[in-house]
Amino acid sequence: FMARDEARHAGFLNKAMADFNLSLDLGYLTKNRTYTFFPPEWIIYTVYLSEKIGYWRYIIMFRHLEKHPELKFYPLFGYFESWCQDENRHGDFFKALLRSQPQLWNNWKARLWVRFFLLSVFATHTLTVLERASFYRSIGINPYEYNIQVIEKTNETAARAFPVILNTNHPEFFRRLEECSDINLKLTLINNSNSPKILKFFQKLPLILSIIGHLLRLYFIKPINAELSRQAVC
Repeated sequence: FMARDEARHAGFLNKAMADFNLSLDLGYLTKNRTYTFFPPEWIIYTVYLSEKIGYWRYIIMFRHLEKHPELKFYPLFGYFESWCQDENRHGDFFKALLRSQPQLWNNWKARLWVRFFLLSVFATHTLTVLERASFYRSIGINPYEYNIQVIEKTNETAARAFPVILNTNHPEFFRRLEECSDINLKLTLINNSNSPKILKFFQKLPLILSIIGHLLRLYFIKPINAELSRQAVC
């Protein structure tokens, strides 16, 4: 079922790319990319999170465009509701898989890995959304508010599957993520400059270390015990 859904999503994107005379050479990718094999638990964590954050990204944008149809400037937006429901269902498949295997959530190692993957997904989302802020503004969405809403909703949803979630209400949480985004934009400017490679390296090094520092501080913010909240609901 997931393969069927993802094939349909690929069809949406292929049609959109054809409108702009673009295509993706998958044969080139399969021949030239190096394959990396990850532990199964990493795949389960990341697929679950990518599907759930994908759901919130699409549904929030869809609901916004429903209220402002004059901003729906491309047909692909019309597919977002069914698309996001597919993502939500895929996430539920992986939640069932995860919860059926206690070793994936009921120990201290799992709790540390869950925090790592949550933070990785949220940091990546922040960088990509704020890097493309002009797109979100073009459809009437404040990129900063959108990023916060998507992350908070995904974090709340993750409490149904993970033993812990991140404390997104901590005053440092979004401030440090946005600092990482600002630094990332500076890195992009350096990469696009005509400076020698060695100079670029020394210009980028303190910025990269600064991003790592922000992420480490976020990682060590005390997480929220989702198992306790689940027991309270029961």
